Amino acid sequence: MCCCSCFEGLAHKLQLLNLNHSWYNIFAWILKPITLLITFYQQTQTISEPYLDHKRNRFGKNFACAGGVWMCDMAEVKKNLVEPQARTFKIGGMDLRKSKCPKKFILALSQSDTGGNGDWEACRAVVNEVIFDEACKKRGEDEISKKLIDDFAKEYKVVLKSKRKMDKLFQSSDSGLKKFVAKYIHYVVLGLDPSNVEQMKAIEHLYFELDPTLYYVNIISQIETAGTRGAKYKKALLKVAKIYEESPAISALNEKEERYKGMTKVELSLLIVSMMTFAGMLAPRTIIPILLGYKRLPNYEGHDTSSIQVKKVWDSIDLNNRDEVLKYMYECGRLCHPVQNTHKIAQTSFTAEFNGKNVKFPKGTMIYIPLQLANLDESIYGSNTYEFDHLRENLCPYSTLFHSLGNQTNGRVCPGKEVSEKLLVDLLIALGKVRHGLSEQGYDAKYDLHGSSNDANPQQPTKTTKEEKNEVTNDNNVVEKKEIDC
Repeated sequence: MCCCSCFEGLAHKLQLLNLNHSWYNIFAWILKPITLLITFYQQTQTISEPYLDHKRNRFGKNFACAGGVWMCDMAEVKKNLVEPQARTFKIGGMDLRKSKCPKKFILALSQSDTGGNGDWEACRAVVNEVIFDEACKKRGEDEISKKLIDDFAKEYKVVLKSKRKMDKLFQSSDSGLKKFVAKYIHYVVLGLDPSNVEQMKAIEHLYFELDPTLYYVNIISQIETAGTRGAKYKKALLKVAKIYEESPAISALNEKEERYKGMTKVELSLLIVSMMTFAGMLAPRTIIPILLGYKRLPNYEGHDTSSIQVKKVWDSIDLNNRDEVLKYMYECGRLCHPVQNTHKIAQTSFTAEFNGKNVKFPKGTMIYIPLQLANLDESIYGSNTYEFDHLRENLCPYSTLFHSLGNQTNGRVCPGKEVSEKLLVDLLIALGKVRHGLSEQGYDAKYDLHGSSNDANPQQPTKTTKEEKNEVTNDNNVVEKKEIDC
């Protein structure tokens, strides 16, 4: 344990040295190969919530990791989420292979105020006005989308009534969650026919069998796309892009619209494939198992969070109160964020405090924005930060779940936020009613927990009374009370 601790400390010093050394520091250049290996390892670990939480516990609110600076103070997180961002080809902590990304890859484009050429603004306008438009909203409320949720609820009921484990429901490619997510998202967002077997088969093949994240991520991409396998990825990707191009949403694109900077249907379809890869097809399959109690919450250092039985809260909430269901969703997301972090590139040199010392970093430094750690800030959420309380104050106003601070954003808030919120609330209500109905028939819910009954001594979720509401600090460091707002 001591050796591990020493190595971790050394790795942190090497990361700092690599980020702020002068051009003439020969020692830093000699150590570059070792630092690069450490960086790659740490990049693979940044998808782990407990890993980043441990780093903060060990090194403080500012630390160096994965080739960048992490500043976890809520004021810094807010600043980085509400001010324009300069970006590069990176998802989470992992570098992307630029040659495999679409020409106009919105996640890597910089905003014009940070040196961008206006492509981000054009792409965002297209996504907002062509994809997530009024027609998208109507599809999310029509009978087809409701039937898709009802059909999944029926599958869920069969699993519960037969006392089968839920592995097939959540992991099978032939039925269950994957098929539901593919059909629902592609219908609501793009208007594709969920009953079109050929189209859905092509979509499921790309996202669930091949996993295109491997196609985009650097180093892994070079291995995965070597030889004939690379041709399979490209063929499957282009096939899905063609389906998108002919969808009701993208086929309506006006390619001559000046504000869109001449974006074509082909370019937009390839952009949407990348967005589906990293968000649309991935995020729901990450958070839904948590919401439904199939997957345990992460176990944070010094806290028994993995033993929290969120399903007991779900079973107890008023399903007719959509606001309370939404708060339940946000609290699950607070403790297990689908997207742990994002980034920006420093446009000027800056100074940050490390272990009581000010360290200066040059322009161009990678700054990670710790979305997950921001939602585990005890100065905001108080002594019960690592407990489950969906009625806590400041839950939604300080949430970073959709790449914003509540409703405060620099324009990069997840464009699918409303679709996601409605999907998850509707799903929780529909499946919750299935559970309530079976409970009235004498059904015992304890057997449908993942594995067995979770842990021997499960932590019970807590509720905050009006007298126990958390105190938070505003921008002027003045303690104040916040109204519950979702």
